[in-house]
Amino acid sequence: MNERERLIASLRLEPVDRVPVVSHLQAATVDLMEATGCYWPEANRDARKMLTLALAVNRIAGLESVKVPFDVALDPTAFGVRTGNDAVDRPPSVMGPIISSLEDVERLQVPDPRRDGRPPVVLEALRILDGMDLSIPIFGGVIAPFMLAGQMRGEEAAIMDVLVEPDMMKGLLAKCAEWGVRYAEAQVEAGADVISLIDATASGTILSPEQYEEFALPYQRRIADAIRSKGAPVILHICGDTASNFEMMISTGADGLSVDQLMDMRWVKEQTRGRCAAVGNVSPTTTLLFQGPDDVTRSCREIMEAGTDVLAPGCGIAPRTPLANMQAMARSARHPEWPEAHRRCGSSDALPASPAYHRS
Repeated sequence: MNERERLIASLRLEPVDRVPVVSHLQAATVDLMEATGCYWPEANRDARKMLTLALAVNRIAGLESVKVPFDVALDPTAFGVRTGNDAVDRPPSVMGPIISSLEDVERLQVPDPRRDGRPPVVLEALRILDGMDLSIPIFGGVIAPFMLAGQMRGEEAAIMDVLVEPDMMKGLLAKCAEWGVRYAEAQVEAGADVISLIDATASGTILSPEQYEEFALPYQRRIADAIRSKGAPVILHICGDTASNFEMMISTGADGLSVDQLMDMRWVKEQTRGRCAAVGNVSPTTTLLFQGPDDVTRSCREIMEAGTDVLAPGCGIAPRTPLANMQAMARSARHPEWPEAHRRCGSSDALPASPAYHRS
């Protein structure tokens, strides 16, 4: 069972030989940039630098996946949103909203992911990766409608619109959902094996259950359905405390639910058991950024013991994360008696099988 087969089986709730260890979110670090010579900001705009840096997450850090792109400000560029403030250790950020009225929403055209903004760079990177005959899963990513609407409207204004301009917000969400469908389908066609649907601002600390049901769920579900109809699994990631909306997150039809470090993985597993895969939730800050390899290993093993189906960071990995900590995370899912040389190779191909692991 190779890395791609293991991950897909895990998301389909099928028996696997062990837990896969991946990063379905941002995982590029300064250490990996120095090792490859591919640095931000250029690697966010050049397809070959992007894929080279993304591959280093597997080939050097040892995680069993490749993910493009690195930043969450890419989707709005297709709509004409200006981004900036990026540096070698800082991803691009949205510089300002483009939606200020209902008229702006009505005039807004849904872009073409093959032509507009930076998404064509991602599609080119995926096509090249798809032609490399990799054994690791290739992740694409789409910003979910509520988060994308906030990027185009301004987060505070979007939250207020939920309360005072709901029709305007729903009009914007509909166009964001149409974008998500088009972009996700283009990524699968270009070679993505799995799509991460990222909705960082739809957490329970921002949207009440009633608001989530009205302003997030139907639009997430539309994109998830489109991805699955193309034959690819989808992982829904929402930051923060998602307990109050968790049952609705399951109802999106996502194959996996990715939770951040605030969530108790044992509780998450209890909710998802037999329904979808639990994904997460190593802390990218407290553990991966600030602690040492032994702490990382201990945290990862606790999360696996709690029942995660896919070991992954709870959010995007910080650019200054030490390489040794990423490697420790990668090793933690593998047989502890494997030779050190194999642990450093960054691939489980040709390594001895781990003890059997089956979902309970």
